[in-house]
Amino acid sequence: MFIFFLSHLAAANAQGLFQYDRVDFFENVDTQEKANQTVSKENPETIQDEWAEPIISSSGKVSVYVPPKEVRDFLEKPDPQNAKAYLEWNLKRIQRFILAQELLTKEAKELEFAKETKTLTENNPSSFSTTGSMDNIKSGVNYLFYFMLKGCPVCEKEAQVIEDIYLNHPEIKIEVFAKGFSDWELEEFRFSARQDNGMSSLFKVNSYPSIAVFNKKKQRYFLSGFVDKDNILKLFQ
Repeated sequence: MFIFFLSHLAAANAQGLFQYDRVDFFENVDTQEKANQTVSKENPETIQDEWAEPIISSSGKVSVYVPPKEVRDFLEKPDPQNAKAYLEWNLKRIQRFILAQELLTKEAKELEFAKETKTLTENNPSSFSTTGSMDNIKSGVNYLFYFMLKGCPVCEKEAQVIEDIYLNHPEIKIEVFAKGFSDWELEEFRFSARQDNGMSSLFKVNSYPSIAVFNKKKQRYFLSGFVDKDNILKLFQ
């Protein structure tokens, strides 16, 4: 009888040591989701500050925009020192805008010119004659393409003629392509000039100076060597 009692006591102790309540590991997930949904539905915290501007993303995340220190300092305490700091900051910002605008303008001109050149030359870029027609030249537009080489005395003389036409005959669209010049040297010309970048090869130019003309009558001419102003203008009449 005593042994039977001890066996039941051992079983009861074992049950007390190894028996646990049921643990549901997925119960908390549902609770967390409900909590997150509750938080997402709440209005974002309003930030009360003279300079802070809350920016709320589509996910509900709130970030704060604060103006640069130079702006805050100048508006809070407008004195000569803060005004100078503000002007310097603003000048740097404006210079970036100007540079960006110049680059955009340059790229736009490059794209437009490339489009026009392709239209002019897509039929037969190496075929120029004293007479003929090109059906895809823009009606009523005169084109003059001038090719020059650095160190060429005749090119320098011809460039003066091109400059005269550029200044006095706005009805003629002039594009100048140069070889051997740096970018800052091209800026010294009064007409718009750019690096050759293979354009002379496209037009099959093998001597300098050279001029390609497309007039509004859809006639095309190719001139090599020095040509005076009057003879050039006759091609556009």
